[in-house]
Amino acid sequence: MTFTCREHLLDWVRNEASKLGFGIVILRSGNGSSRRKDFVVLNCERGGKYVRTNRVLKHDDTGSRKCACPFKLHVTRRIDGLWHFSMICGVHNHTLETNLYGHPSACRLSREEENVISKLSTIKVAPRNILTDLKQKKPDNVSNIKQVYNERYNLKVMKMSPR
Repeated sequence: MTFTCREHLLDWVRNEASKLGFGIVILRSGNGSSRRKDFVVLNCERGGKYVRTNRVLKHDDTGSRKCACPFKLHVTRRIDGLWHFSMICGVHNHTLETNLYGHPSACRLSREEENVISKLSTIKVAPRNILTDLKQKKPDNVSNIKQVYNERYNLKVMKMSPR
């Protein structure tokens, strides 16, 4: 497949990956110098190895999502300006997640959910009741209370921006 814009391609790849149950991150990218074309190397979010820091953490029992997953995609811009991707390795060494609850890519609210939060916030509905309303309208919704508070804060900042 080819795309006219890098952002459209990255959005499409991330959307398809989330449908399949994994996340995609940018491993490397280049902006195209005189000797090299524009490129992006995309990796599974669980690719690579966890590198411990020298600092002593408060919780030593925390783990890592990294498991050296070999899945990689290579995205290049062709001479005609279109972006094209090819698969370097299409294999995962971990199970794909069926439910993305608590997953970093599932932390975004949809436009519909943002509109519901803004309408209910303007009429002074409590955040816990907003979340309950969202869950009743869509039982498969994975939103949490922190997202409701963040959206209410963003609405307040936008309202107060001229001041």
